[in-house]
Amino acid sequence: MSKRGVNLKVQELKTELAEIKGLEISIGKIVDESWAELEGPTPYPTLTTFRDWDMKLLEKYKPLYLPFCDACCLCTMGKCDLTRGKRGACGLDMSAQQSRIVLLACCIGAATHTGHARHLVEHLIEKYGPESPIDVGMSAGVEVEAPVTRLVCGVRPKTLRDLEEVLDYLETQITHLLAATHTGQEGSELDFESKAFHAGMIDQVGMEIADIAQISAYGLPKADPNPPLVEIGLGTVDRSKPVILVIGHNVPSAVEIVDYLERNGLHDEVEVTGICCTAHDVTRYDPKAKIIGPISWQLRYIRSGVPDVIVVDEQCIRADVLIEAEKVKTPVIASSEKNCLGLKNRTSDSAGQIVRDLVEGRAQGALIFDPRKVGEVAVRTAIEVTPKRNKLKTIPDIDQVIREAKRCTECNVCRRACPNNLPIPDAVNTAAGGDLNKLAELYDACIGCDRCESACPNQIRIHSFIVKAAEKKIKEEKCRIRVGRGAIQDIEIRNVGAPIVLGEIPGVIALVGCANYPNGGAEVAEIADEFIRRRYIVVSSGCSAMSIAMQKNEKGKSLYELYPGAFEAGGLVNVGSCVSNSHIAGA
Repeated sequence: MSKRGVNLKVQELKTELAEIKGLEISIGKIVDESWAELEGPTPYPTLTTFRDWDMKLLEKYKPLYLPFCDACCLCTMGKCDLTRGKRGACGLDMSAQQSRIVLLACCIGAATHTGHARHLVEHLIEKYGPESPIDVGMSAGVEVEAPVTRLVCGVRPKTLRDLEEVLDYLETQITHLLAATHTGQEGSELDFESKAFHAGMIDQVGMEIADIAQISAYGLPKADPNPPLVEIGLGTVDRSKPVILVIGHNVPSAVEIVDYLERNGLHDEVEVTGICCTAHDVTRYDPKAKIIGPISWQLRYIRSGVPDVIVVDEQCIRADVLIEAEKVKTPVIASSEKNCLGLKNRTSDSAGQIVRDLVEGRAQGALIFDPRKVGEVAVRTAIEVTPKRNKLKTIPDIDQVIREAKRCTECNVCRRACPNNLPIPDAVNTAAGGDLNKLAELYDACIGCDRCESACPNQIRIHSFIVKAAEKKIKEEKCRIRVGRGAIQDIEIRNVGAPIVLGEIPGVIALVGCANYPNGGAEVAEIADEFIRRRYIVVSSGCSAMSIAMQKNEKGKSLYELYPGAFEAGGLVNVGSCVSNSHIAGA
């Protein structure tokens, strides 16, 4: 692994042999030659390193473009109509524009995960030092600590400091990729696709850097096939206690909340709950924390009034979280420079002053960039504000639902706005007659986007109606999920190699991604169960891993309780959060 440069300056040196003054020695890079494996032909590949191979793939598997928009609005010469073979002012046709949008989307994803990794690595270096070792499961037999990074960059990171050079490379590539989408740059749809492939590869490395850094520094499970089972679901929360909700993907602030509780003997006095990938990672750090659910459950949980403080970091956070929290008098703490929510920066203020302002209502929220201070402020605020809030909620009671439902004119605007085309008008009309069962039936398929409410001309609180109608189901949402294990052991991979080749194990299925399912998370669990029964290896992460846990059999057991967590035939592996997807590719 190459090391950072060394600069040596000698003002004056006298010896028997010589007298030296003003000597400066600068070494740009020190290369560690202890790695026996020879370097491959393409370390740190650029945008065009694999272009020839990409073109062979794209020639054989030609892209099919189904435009989601007939126009391009990305520059000041537009908007340009691209239908019926027309070209825009810059010369792009419809196919090139669609592939350009795909590249932009890939750049957003790669930049987000790489930015996540950069923030995390810098924070961990500040906290644990640059020489903190990389260890994702050496005692469990994981000798290839960063398979994706090794493959792409040709380096073997040993410390947190080593990850910085890889991040420098990733950030450079993302800059060049984004530049290719500028007006008057790339003009070929196939070259856009080739660059999208490159962005996807960069994204995988960024995810791996983030997860191996947090596994190594925070001591998260290290390739453990039997990590702890933790609670998941809205029904698991002890509402008699102060409740903190963490939302996002970058875990340092949530870790500091747990550490503050531990240092002050409050671990059993406050509930730490999470939504999305921060929930995964905080339970990897502390199995006493609880997962509420995937990204789609933010509104229902906030409106329930259960969280007394909300802490957001970055990624997959509703843009209206502050607005929704204000309705239930829940203070919000933002902790990432990527998601400031318009809040005043209180990082330099004392924790006591911030807590007083939040508890007394002088401020609805605070922006704090110091994770340790976030931990203290969140816990103290939750404890002090709980009796004042008294779990204030905006979910209507049954009488309010019936009364408001009578305002429905069945204009069908809500159904047209719904991504899943749910039969909302029929359910609301039935509720007006006192029967909420049809509303309750929408609960599982609802992705919590709230577009129905925004579209309704009569301001009917449709999403809240659905949550109220499913109240009994919500109280019974008490399931178990295996926390993210991180990497796959080398021996596990070797053990399944021959059986996969010989057909004894049919293959590996990865269930990943966000919770915007057309028919609810039950289908994800059904898919997992079906493939496990057929002796596939099933791996999961993120919101999909949560959805798999939310379905129970007749004995009340989730799939994680029924099947082993090893990377083997019939195994169900939860690798962890979104950045843990790199372990799936690495295996």
